[in-house]
Amino acid sequence: MAQAKKLISAVLDLDSALEFSENADPKFSTTGNEEELHKYLAEKFNSTKAGETTLQIEQRKAHFKWILPIVLEEAEEFHKQALKKAKAKDYTGAIHLWIKAISINAVDPDYYFNAGIAFFEKKNYREAIDNLEYALQLCPIYFKARLILGTVYLKLRKFEKAEQHLSESIAFNHTNTLALLNLATATSVLKKYDAGIALFKKITAINPKEVRAFFGLAKIYSLQNNIQDANVCYHKVLEIDPKGPLAPHAKRLIIAEKPAAKELKTNTNINISNYSNLDEMFSEAYSAYLFNDYNLAANLYKKYVSTKSDDEQAWYSLGEASLRCGFIETALNAFQKAAEINSSKALYYKQIALCLDYLERYKEALEAVKKAHEMGKNDSMLLTLYGKALLKNNKADKAVEMLTAALKRNKQNIAAEYHLAEAYIAQKQPDMAAEHLHWIMNSKLKTPLKAKADQLLASIKKES
Repeated sequence: MAQAKKLISAVLDLDSALEFSENADPKFSTTGNEEELHKYLAEKFNSTKAGETTLQIEQRKAHFKWILPIVLEEAEEFHKQALKKAKAKDYTGAIHLWIKAISINAVDPDYYFNAGIAFFEKKNYREAIDNLEYALQLCPIYFKARLILGTVYLKLRKFEKAEQHLSESIAFNHTNTLALLNLATATSVLKKYDAGIALFKKITAINPKEVRAFFGLAKIYSLQNNIQDANVCYHKVLEIDPKGPLAPHAKRLIIAEKPAAKELKTNTNINISNYSNLDEMFSEAYSAYLFNDYNLAANLYKKYVSTKSDDEQAWYSLGEASLRCGFIETALNAFQKAAEINSSKALYYKQIALCLDYLERYKEALEAVKKAHEMGKNDSMLLTLYGKALLKNNKADKAVEMLTAALKRNKQNIAAEYHLAEAYIAQKQPDMAAEHLHWIMNSKLKTPLKAKADQLLASIKKES
């Protein structure tokens, strides 16, 4: 049964079309003939697949209406069910229902648009593009489809296509923050820095607390070697959202205008006042770490946390630098401080377990690694730590299970091979142990575990 007509309306801001696209059609300019402009727009946005488009131009704005004459109730019912599935993140089920809707009414752009989003969520970008492009063939003023299409191309690193679709989307909705952010990102990658700066500034004018825009500005200023403006923007990120995901990156990327690191190498009692602010100290510590000067990094992080003791990222970074220096107790204390501040990060407990393993405090190590595992950490190194801690706590059966899982995740994990051999010996299965030890001996990897494997093999032969 047919329902009433479907109406989609949109307003094209001609000035925005000129502002946000360097390839904007000159017909959009203020000097053009309005009659010619009307004819041009009517042809450009006329649907050749379905529906009828009407247009009215008033005060540099083109008001479009696209009408689909037939809407089928059965197809709409599938569409409504699909929206519920998508809201519940059941994208496969939603796509199946939209395909049913399309089979009943193949000219409704809503079905293709929403199916395109679902395919995008499933990372099936090819199908996403096909559906979104067809939605635009049916309804050329469907600017939301252009936004998602531009976003898909951005994901695929096809920046020119992303720029084209995002620019056209923004012409219809020039205050959409996501569209502006994505377009600014595309133009920045294409090294159109002036355009990127203008876009990011536009976003901050719309939303003065949009940290992604300030971070984007800072990155461009850094690339232009404009250190002062870059630092201002990085500080803005920290001011607006000090606990947000971009804050640690902003801290690291702040550039000290008067570095004091060289002085610290000969004077570990350097004053914090040598820096204009603590963030410069954090940034310099991060740079030292990147260039393998772990002692310098550790000293700088110590200075930082002595003043700002509630910064979990700084404590974690101090732990990493100290671990590289072999200061295990210091590293353990730092990771524990980070975990006290934020007990929801599995990584902190993994690093605590690693330190406790080095210190041969296996009972505590087992508690820490178990917590990290329960919180979702499941990499090969974590599973190896877990297996070893279980083994040291006389739980060989469970240790075999964890160490076998570690090897499934990384077949080159020599430590897992060695501890698995130890676990099989604890289970009185010397043949199984020998198999893993032989694998270590034949491995091309250079590791001190080869000598230990040789000794363990010798002891197995001696006892047999």
